Amino acid sequence: MLQAAPVVLAAASEMLAAAPAMLAAAPEMLATAEMLAAAPAAAAAAQAILVAVPVILIPAITAAWWKERCDREKAEKEAAKAAEAFRRANEEKLVTERKWLEGVRPECRPSEKDMVRMKAKYLYSPNFLHLAVVGSSGSGKSSFINAVRGLSNDDPTAARTGIVETTNAVTRYPDPRPNSRIIWYDVPGAGTPNVPDWQYFNDLGLYIFDCIIVLIDNRFLDSDLAILRACRQFTNVEAFIVRSKSDQHINNMAYDRMPRGFDLGDPDLDNETRSRFQQMKSEGRRRFIEETRQSVQLNLESNNLSPKTVHIVCKDALLAAFGNTPSPKAIDEAELLNYVGECVVRRLQLGHEKPALTAPLLARSSDYAT
Repeated sequence: MLQAAPVVLAAASEMLAAAPAMLAAAPEMLATAEMLAAAPAAAAAAQAILVAVPVILIPAITAAWWKERCDREKAEKEAAKAAEAFRRANEEKLVTERKWLEGVRPECRPSEKDMVRMKAKYLYSPNFLHLAVVGSSGSGKSSFINAVRGLSNDDPTAARTGIVETTNAVTRYPDPRPNSRIIWYDVPGAGTPNVPDWQYFNDLGLYIFDCIIVLIDNRFLDSDLAILRACRQFTNVEAFIVRSKSDQHINNMAYDRMPRGFDLGDPDLDNETRSRFQQMKSEGRRRFIEETRQSVQLNLESNNLSPKTVHIVCKDALLAAFGNTPSPKAIDEAELLNYVGECVVRRLQLGHEKPALTAPLLARSSDYAT
């Protein structure tokens, strides 16, 4: 032990020498010890946070994703529904158009409200007869109305006429004869861009008229047939078929059979050529009448419409018939006026419960005056 004393004393001396440094480092050592003691608790708190983050964030993220997906699916369904509604509406429109052209009764008929509205629009009165003249653009409706009213086309009160469609809206023309009970209506031409064939009848409210005169020119059009089919569906509407401009057609047929360069107005034209033209005109007249009647009946039959008389007229002969004056151009003008006169008397009898009357020519307005 005595031998080891120097070593022990040396070690003690070193410890005493290091004591101040150890005392200086003691606070740090104590702090480190405290941190080491607190480490498990901190680790446990961190672990708790790591566990809590997914619990909090995952449901929120999932909810936002689900909402976005639901909104997207809803928008897609609404877009598909709108597209389907558009497709069905377009199909229904096409079916309606086809039904009109095929003569099938439309599913939608005018309501009482529609009837009242259109009658008010056209100033309909039960004490008068309302006759609408309809047909394709350029068929001569305005000239026809002027003629049956006893007016020339240049009369100040005449309906406006022209090569192109001049009637843009249904126009009302009272009959100018004293005490007349007739109101004429000039209707825009069917088949124009503004008035498609399939909606012509209903959109213009033609179902409120007592009589409808369907005026045809060169040939029967789908629009003419559509009007006749629609008239058949309304028992209150009587329809007449009139072939207009007969004098022009007959004249053209005669000219087609004459030599090229023929001019009836040529003052140097010899009598033989004039006589030949008149012969061609007579033959053309006979052929025109026959072909017109056959064509109309064939068109009616092929479209499942009942046979109907076609009245072949021209405005000059109508004016002559109006004034009870013979005309070399006359064909069915007097007969047409009588038919319309019968319609007028018949309707007034129904409306006013009058005793039976004999229907005169339309020109004799006193027989159906108040």
